[in-house]
Amino acid sequence: GTDMRRDFQSLGQMTRDIATNLSRIFALAFFDYQLGSKDYFLGSAWKLLSPFIQIGAYWLVFGIGLRSGAPIDGIPYVVWLTCGLTPWLWMNVSVVRGANSIYSKATMLTRANIPTCLIPLGSVWSCSMENLWNVALMVIIYLANGCVPTWTALGVFYYIFCGLVFLSVCSLITSALVMVARDFNKLIQAVMRLMFFITPVFWRPGDSIPLALKIFNLCNPFAYIVRGFRNTLLYNTPFTAAGTENAIFWCLMVLLYLIAASFQSKMRKNLLDYL
Repeated sequence: GTDMRRDFQSLGQMTRDIATNLSRIFALAFFDYQLGSKDYFLGSAWKLLSPFIQIGAYWLVFGIGLRSGAPIDGIPYVVWLTCGLTPWLWMNVSVVRGANSIYSKATMLTRANIPTCLIPLGSVWSCSMENLWNVALMVIIYLANGCVPTWTALGVFYYIFCGLVFLSVCSLITSALVMVARDFNKLIQAVMRLMFFITPVFWRPGDSIPLALKIFNLCNPFAYIVRGFRNTLLYNTPFTAAGTENAIFWCLMVLLYLIAASFQSKMRKNLLDYL
């Protein structure tokens, strides 16, 4: 009973901290975002060049090399790939940086009286601001290949919201784990490399894939968001059509949020020990 009460207290505490400090989260995000391009001669141009080079490399390997430029479902492969790779690059960077966020700002936390849960959220928002460049590139490639969006394309905003919720909750958990043991950092990077191949980013899930992988990708938030981007932009499917997947995703988010509250509360109490 007492454990349960303590969990609910930590849940309430974290929710209050986030709700009352939204302006601080955005300030942290903006500071991180500006810091990212401060020392470079080309500055913000790198934020557009970097995804351009990455998408180009993946398209050469998977599109030209493995598929010899064949379209998927009548959609040019470069468009199909970009609509899946854009959310993936955003999620990948956010997860890796979010995990390291508290550890990298540990000295600031000991000096400033700031709730620890704000730091990973600031990191996720900062990565999301950077990702707007990727989205711009995706739109250019999409329109340049003669694709015309229909009203279902508005569903992308729903999936961006889902992504923000998932990445925020995920970074609250991983940043606490990295504080407990730095090894989690390496583990998270390895898991993300594996996820890139398991999640249908550059391949199309056909009927021949094993049932276990089908079930895994039904519950996999990365796959949910990648699939969502493609369905709304390329297949004219409204986000409301994926009823079961939506329910699975939001149940998973509630569960992860409860875990995040418990982790953050424990870490907050023992922050100085972990440092």
